[in-house]
Amino acid sequence: MKTIQLLTILGAPLLFSNCRETKQKLADAKTEVATAGDVTFAKSTFESLARGDSTVASKIDWPVFTSLGENMGATYVALTTGAEKEKFISAFITQFAVSFRENGGSVDAFTSWRVTAHDSTRTEVAADSSSGVLTIIVAERDGLEKVSSISILK
Repeated sequence: MKTIQLLTILGAPLLFSNCRETKQKLADAKTEVATAGDVTFAKSTFESLARGDSTVASKIDWPVFTSLGENMGATYVALTTGAEKEKFISAFITQFAVSFRENGGSVDAFTSWRVTAHDSTRTEVAADSSSGVLTIIVAERDGLEKVSSISILK
């Protein structure tokens, strides 16, 4: 009987440490699943922009959006009418696609899509290409995922 009690006393800390490890593994798995959706969202948004697909407009956080170092959000916020904002969005999407194609861009050239940073407010997604590393920031606004930044680091 004393042997069982001794084993119980010695074994209890091991059981609790395994519980902590299991909880951490579960938390990590949940984060991985959540961020996998962000990778898919970032990739599909980029591909839609590269094609000039106008439906991508709803996936971009226009008031804060930066593209390749340019603060597009400031320009967007400065516009006073809805019609001006719609025209701006349409022109940006069209110009992005035209510029992408004219510079020999191909969505297939971007590989190894992955999460490089994640916290409670945003996820940073990256992809490699011969031109450098594409970085896309996915953040939540009003309960919806939105792209707030696209950049390329050479």
